[in-house]
Amino acid sequence: CTARTPILFTPQGYQHTSADPSLLHRVETMPGLGWILKRSLWSQELEPRWPTPDKTWDWDMWMRLPEIRRGRECVVPEVSRTYHFGSSGLNMNSYFHDIYFTKHSVNTVRDVELSNVDSVKKEQYEERLEEEMRGAVVLNSRVGGSPCDEQFYTNLQATAGLLFISMEHAKDFSSWLSLAKCLHVWDLDARGFHRGMWRLHMSGSQVFIIGAPFSPYSRYMTHGVEPIVMKKQEKVQSKEVEPRVVKKSEKSEYKGPKSLIEKKLEK
Repeated sequence: CTARTPILFTPQGYQHTSADPSLLHRVETMPGLGWILKRSLWSQELEPRWPTPDKTWDWDMWMRLPEIRRGRECVVPEVSRTYHFGSSGLNMNSYFHDIYFTKHSVNTVRDVELSNVDSVKKEQYEERLEEEMRGAVVLNSRVGGSPCDEQFYTNLQATAGLLFISMEHAKDFSSWLSLAKCLHVWDLDARGFHRGMWRLHMSGSQVFIIGAPFSPYSRYMTHGVEPIVMKKQEKVQSKEVEPRVVKKSEKSEYKGPKSLIEKKLEK
């Protein structure tokens, strides 16, 4: 198994996009907010390189760097076991907390038995995805609806749906971020994906959102189907968001990654 660590929080697990607390998925990005890892991984690899307190960027951004991830993935539950409760702080205010965290789902069911834990091993997970996608319905051909509307995902008449969006290369997240914004899920950066694919539980069905042609799951795109190109929406400035000014004493010579919320607040 190439999974780096089990995570208790899933970035796309909102009340309208998650349902089954027994399901586990693989994702490439480290979501944070509660995680477990092997002692050897911490002591031998992460602890010696852990960001020091003088750095003005966040440790979770550091954990997501390619040289730290090294091709490994995380295992996340479909329904989070932890939640974000702080609405004020260095990189947070009530506006952002209400938008991105208030409607996150959190498991309230006791003694949940996880479903088929072995299926999140690398090879078994691909077999599981193939089985789930093989009988899925392609949503791109739906007429008269918008993928931004929850009603678009109703009455699938199948166990799952496939939505193909434009994704030309590994860092081309423009269509996904636009779709994520209108679906009211995390859209500050691309998280919670596996090989160019995101999965959400929409209107009672699993929906696989596949970035084509980059994702290997583009092979399930039927003849004549074109991936949807989502245009970036105009930014709306909120009066509640105040810029955070970094004092000179807080600055570091190292130009590491900043918190995305911090970047948003600085604009």
